[in-house]
Order: sequence, then structure tokens, then C-alpha cells
Amino acid sequence: MSAESLSARESSTTDSPGSAVVDSRESADSLNNLLSGKTEDKRLKSCVDLKCSLPENCSYENGATERGSRSFCCNVVSQFVWGVLLLVISIGGFLFTPQDLMLKEKLNMRPGFPPYEWWADPPDEVKLRVYVFNVTNHERFLAGLDEKINVKEIGPIVYLEKLLHSNIHFNDNSTMTYLAKRYPIFLPHLNDFNLNDTLIVANMAVLGMASYLHDANYIVRTGFRLLVDSHGSKLFMKKTIYEYLWELTDPVLDTSKNIVPGIVPVNNMGVLARIYDDFTDKVTVKIGSQWGHENFFQIDRFRGQPQLPGYDANECPDRIFGSTEGVMYHQHLKKEDVILYWRKTVCKVMPLYFTDEMVIDGVPVYRYNLSENVYDRVLNGTDCYDTDPTLPKGLSDGSKCYYNFPMVISYPHFYTGDPPKDTYVTGLHPDRYKHNSYIIVEPKTGIPFRSVARMQSNLRIHDLSGFPYDYRKFSNLVIPLFWAEYNQEDLPAHIKTTIYFMTVILPPVSYILLSTLLLMGSYFIAKNIYIYYLRNEIINSLLQFKSKNKSLTSNKILTYEKEAFLKISS
Repeated sequence: MSAESLSARESSTTDSPGSAVVDSRESADSLNNLLSGKTEDKRLKSCVDLKCSLPENCSYENGATERGSRSFCCNVVSQFVWGVLLLVISIGGFLFTPQDLMLKEKLNMRPGFPPYEWWADPPDEVKLRVYVFNVTNHERFLAGLDEKINVKEIGPIVYLEKLLHSNIHFNDNSTMTYLAKRYPIFLPHLNDFNLNDTLIVANMAVLGMASYLHDANYIVRTGFRLLVDSHGSKLFMKKTIYEYLWELTDPVLDTSKNIVPGIVPVNNMGVLARIYDDFTDKVTVKIGSQWGHENFFQIDRFRGQPQLPGYDANECPDRIFGSTEGVMYHQHLKKEDVILYWRKTVCKVMPLYFTDEMVIDGVPVYRYNLSENVYDRVLNGTDCYDTDPTLPKGLSDGSKCYYNFPMVISYPHFYTGDPPKDTYVTGLHPDRYKHNSYIIVEPKTGIPFRSVARMQSNLRIHDLSGFPYDYRKFSNLVIPLFWAEYNQEDLPAHIKTTIYFMTVILPPVSYILLSTLLLMGSYFIAKNIYIYYLRNEIINSLLQFKSKNKSLTSNKILTYEKEAFLKISS
């Protein structure tokens, strides 16, 4: 063997133990790390990287702490809180829907909120259409050639009925008192009639006062007849349309007012002048949650009284409280509800009954019709709207609202009731479609979309057998004077849009939104409950693994074998 070969072999023998020592130490370190549990640190470090899965802090045996850099939304506690919060909001939203909260707020009628502002400044949407009756055969009737008066309808004469609310006061008993003033504004562009056109009409002053004095003694009747003759007043008069509506006067009225002001309190019998002369009313209505939806905005007092104006509290069982003026109805209307409507022009409370479901401008609405028996007699002895002698069905006494003047109210053209259309006069054409009354209301909010109130004023003439022949021809007649239609034709666009949103858009949108919140809340809660149990399982398994490692490192046999394995041969 050569010297070079021997030298290389020795060198190889000399280096080999050093390398073995290094490799053995590295192996020993790796094994010691494994056995001493340092792999636990790596597993705990990997747990921090599990997003939203483990606790915020990971602790180590050496006391060091590492905080995961995670966003707030991934925090387990915050997600659980958010889940509970979303769950509460969604369940509360199903129990008390946004629509219910808005309607409950409306009950309070707070200034500054839309319901109050809409009511306080009502939109100009109500049209008043007046139809008058022209007598076409007055000469033939007075001469005895025609048995009955013949009339011809003239109209409509169109006005805007303006409504103002003022002196609004909120009372301590959850009521609101205000002044309601109505007055008409002539609309030339909607009228096809000249107000200067003339009419032949019955002289209401003469015939009305004769009817009022029908049962007076002979001296009074004779004095009245001489008064009429001295002024040259006639039983029929020629007047312009404007005069008939607004300035219907007669010398007999002026004289009578000066002699007996208690019997003749006014000297102007214009039909609209009488209606709107005293049309400022003090009204008290119920508001607030204590009355509930079913009593909202119902009249509690009218001119300070709960009963009908002109009636004694013990005279008539009908009461005005519980009715409405028609500007706003109570909320959550049902089909079986009876809506009580008060209009001073008619001088009675009138019931409306459900008839149809409809859709207007995309909004589901209810239609309530005025009862066709509203002017009929009540047979139980509580009829407040009859006279002596009794009135036939279809006629209602309105004298209490007209200074005890013999006025009776009916449907236009006597389209309902016992008297056939030609009983009193000829020329009438009753039509249910043209002459009935109704309202169309959105049932949840109680806001009227459409409303049509139609009524006819008539002069009721008693038995005039105690007067001269020309008077007697009018005995027991009911002469139609005019009929009026109060028509709320529409609503402003912003009110219709708001109602459409509340009743059509809001319910399904809120249902979808609340369902989404319910699912999200349930997901967050379920997810974090699952993560909580998963975290406990990981920690328990790691603790068990560490416990096993400690038992292995403390095993003397395994330690002896490890030392023998790592022992370096000399």
C-alpha cells in the first residue's frame, strides 16, 4: 500500500467521526424538539392563521403571546354579538313591521310629519258641482192647465271648495281642536254656463213662509197675504243663476225680518249663500295611541257638543261623535266596518257600507257606498229626521240646520224612497250611477282616494188650504231647489306616491330585508357556536398530545435507548 493511499485512509478515518458527531447532534436536536413538544408551537402558530376560527391570542409554554392580525368583523365575540343583534332586529321587525310603526306614529298627528302637514293644508282637490232646476211651465201651472210643475235641470256650475284648518290646539285628553272653514271658488274654465242666464224658480221666501205659517190663525195668515200683495211678490220669480245661488232676495223678506226677526233671521235666500254663510265650525277629534286605530280622527265634539246641531240632547238619540268629516278616516278599515259621515249641508250623520275591493293607481282600496235607505223612516220611535205630518221614505228633515225653514233633504232626482219620480214634479230622471254617493279609501291608512257626496235640497210645502186658491195649488208638494255634488277627484302626486310606497312597496321589501337579517343572524350565531366547539376540540387534542410527549420523554428506557443510539464509537 502506498503512502498516499494510507494517508488518504487516515484522513478519511479522522474526518468521519466529526461528521458523524455533527449529524448525530442535528438528529438529536430534531428528535429532542419533537419529544420536548416544540412541534406544538408550530401547530399553535398554524392555528393563528385559521381566519376567524381560533381565539384571538395563542399562548406558549415560555409565556410569549402572539396576537393575530385579524379585522374586527372576524372576531368571534363580535360576530356572535352581531348575530344576536340581527336576530333581535329581524324578529322585532316581524312583530312590529315598519308599516305598523309608521301608522302608529300617524296616530299622534305631530306637526312637521307628513300626515299632519297634509291635513293642516289640505290639497285643492274637492270640486263642488251645483245643478239647479228651471221651471218650464209656471204660467200653465198657475192657470190650472198643467197639474204638476215641470222642471229642467241646469248645470253643472262648478266651484272649487276650499278647506282651511286654523286655530289648531292639542288637548290634554288626546284630542285635537281646530276651526274648519269651507268656501267655494268659482272656476270659469270648467263652466259652460253663463251665470247671467235667467231661471224661473219658485219663490222660496213667499212659499216657504206660507208653509211655515200653514197652521197659524186666520189673522196671521191674512196679514202675511196682505204683506205679499203690498210688495207685489209672485209665487214664481225670474232670477239669474248667480242671483239664485248667491243673492236671492224679495221685499217680503226685508219687511218680515224687521217685523219678526226670530221667524225670519235672514233676508237672503240664495241657496249657496245659506250653505256657506256659517260654514266655520269648531271641531274636536280623537288622536293618539290611547284611542287606537279604530277611533282615530273621529269627531268627539262639534261646536262643543256631542249631539247634532239644532237638536236637544234628549230629543234625538243620534250623536255626532264617532263620525268623520270625510277628510280622513280611521286606520285599519275592515269590510264589516260602517263609516259614519257627517256633512252639515245634509244635517244628519250618514252610514256608508263596504261594497267592493278595487285597485286605483296600483293601490288596493275599498269602496263604501252610502246606504240607499239613509233617508227612510225609522220605525222604532227614534227617528230624528221626520216631521208632523210624517215625511215619506226618501226624504229627511233638514230644517234644524236652516233656521227651522221647511227644507227636506233627499237623493238627487228622488232616485230612492217611496215617492215615484213624478209624484211632486215632472221632468226628473233618477239614475243610480249619477246620483248615488260613495267613498273609496285605502284601508290601512284611512286616506280617501275618491269621494262623491250628492244631496238634493227641496222646499217642503204643507197644506195651504187656509190660503187663497193660487197658494193651494202648492199644497203638500216637495219642490226640488237644487242638488250638489262634492267630489274629491284625486290626490296630489306626492301623497299618492307615499301611500303607494307604504302599502305596496314597503311590506314585501321589509319582509325580504327582515328575512335576510334573520338568516344572517342565525348564520353568525350557528357559525360561532360551531367554532367554539371546534376550538375546544383542537385545544383538548393538543393538550392530550403534549401530555403524551411528556410521558415519552420521562420514560427511562426510551432515554437509555436514545443515549445508546447517539453514542459515538471511539
